Amino acid sequence: MLIALVVLVTIGAFFIGITTAWLAKGYVEDYIENAAYAKSVTHPEMLDEDGNIMHDELLYVRPASPWDIPEDEDDDEE
Repeated sequence: MLIALVVLVTIGAFFIGITTAWLAKGYVEDYIENAAYAKSVTHPEMLDEDGNIMHDELLYVRPASPWDIPEDEDDDEE
C-alpha cells in the first residue's frame, strides 16, 4: 500500500511539474517577445534628421493630477 502511494505521489508530482513548466514557458516566451518588440519600436520624435536616436535631455509635461478635469472640458453634463 505504501509503495502504491509513493508511486502515485511521484507520478502526480511529475505531471504537476510538467504542467507548471509548460505554463511558465508560455509566459516567459510572451515576455521575451514583448520585450524584443518594445526595444525595436522607436517613436519618430526620438530620431534626428539622419535617423539616429537623439541622446539629448528629453522634456515632458505631466498634469498635476491625471484625474483633474477642467470644468470647461466636461461635455457630458448639460
